[in-house]
Amino acid sequence: MTRGEWVDVCDSRLRAAGINNFTALEVCDVGREYCGVQLSPPTLDLIYNAIKLIDILAWVRSADGVAPVLINSWYRDREYNEAIGGVSHSMHMTLGAADIVKVGWTPSDVADLLEDHRAKTLLGIGRYKSFTHVDIRGMIGRSCPARWGTNE
Repeated sequence: MTRGEWVDVCDSRLRAAGINNFTALEVCDVGREYCGVQLSPPTLDLIYNAIKLIDILAWVRSADGVAPVLINSWYRDREYNEAIGGVSHSMHMTLGAADIVKVGWTPSDVADLLEDHRAKTLLGIGRYKSFTHVDIRGMIGRSCPARWGTNE
């Protein structure tokens, strides 16, 4: 699937689900390269995982009603994930994880906010120095909750 085809299909499915504040290229920046490895699009059945994650991300976005949520990394295919040094069982490969920044918030504040979400026991939350990882592992049958990192 080409980058353009991915945008058309994914954006169409997001809009059909009533999602207007996230785009296909936030979900998967098809064609992005790292060390000569090009990111391929996910299989279309995984879009449902993205829709579940978007519910969490929209909640984070609405926490103060102002600050946007920026996506550093969402989907990674196996080869791309390996090239960037991701773990072999990364939730990013399921379309159910994103590394995020909420403008004007510290990563620790974002992680603390996620600990207040109604589905917190179904989430993976990783605390890093420059971003927060969030995933929906418990919503797709993986062991949960999971917590790691210290933002330090």
